[in-house]
Amino acid sequence: MLPLPVIHYSREDPRTTVGGVQRFARNLERIFAEVRYLTPDSPGREQAARSGVPIICDNQLVRDWPEEIPVIGFQHGVAAVKFQATRTLGHWRLWRAQRRAAGRPNTLWVACARWVAEACGRLYGNRAEHVIYYPVDTEPFDGRRNPEPRLLLHDARTENKGSRLIPRLQRAFPDWRFELLGVQPEQVPDRLRRGAAFLHLSRYEGNSLVCNEAMAMDLPCLMSRVGLFREGNSEGPTEVWTVEPGLLRGRITKLESELRRFLASLGQRSYHPREWILEHATLAHAERGWREVMLDYQNRFQRDVELA
Repeated sequence: MLPLPVIHYSREDPRTTVGGVQRFARNLERIFAEVRYLTPDSPGREQAARSGVPIICDNQLVRDWPEEIPVIGFQHGVAAVKFQATRTLGHWRLWRAQRRAAGRPNTLWVACARWVAEACGRLYGNRAEHVIYYPVDTEPFDGRRNPEPRLLLHDARTENKGSRLIPRLQRAFPDWRFELLGVQPEQVPDRLRRGAAFLHLSRYEGNSLVCNEAMAMDLPCLMSRVGLFREGNSEGPTEVWTVEPGLLRGRITKLESELRRFLASLGQRSYHPREWILEHATLAHAERGWREVMLDYQNRFQRDVELA
């Protein structure tokens, strides 16, 4: 654990809300000695700005802080790419906010995946100099499975994540059970160990933590080629079955065909995606990454963070 406090600043309080950014924020408690949570509605922001404690901001919110205050901008995703996939007004506004945030001075950029860093550089001009994959605690996510035959777990909570596809696939594959993870974060490891496989049919991701957790449990996984699965064979996970996001739109006969082939493969080969997590995305990897970030922050902004 790094012996220093940090401030995490995001739109919502991760102690009372759920989501990927919130899970990321709570995982910081495993990396730093103290994590203080602030939102745009929190009191004490002026005092926090004067305190000298490093501030880790959700990407588009870096402009909420005075420009003379150094901040760490964490790129959880690329709204320009997300908008292309979803075409929603909210994601267009997020795209605009990220584009404006990219020009903020005194900002050290960190990304959740290499493709995110590169895309932000290409589209906004603020390529992150550090990449820290979302880490998984490999003790509860230990890879020890007790699968129920023909149970396919998924996280299709929204339309973007495939909620409309699951009923259609269930009708096409009546011998299999398609079930939402649908449990509290602390229950996810035990829920995952029961799955015969994990499906993630999302049209867009930056770096999905639930995918990392499924891989850490060593489940056979069918994933759409978004998020980490855009990294390429030289860096991203390879022990998974991937499908193009275009198969998730319109008629799903090609998606059904891919799923049929994937299910048939379960009896013919072993999948071991846990190996990629152990090599790239454990808490130890994240701690080393954040140590490098904090030393860079110290040297760049002449702020002593008291790291050896």
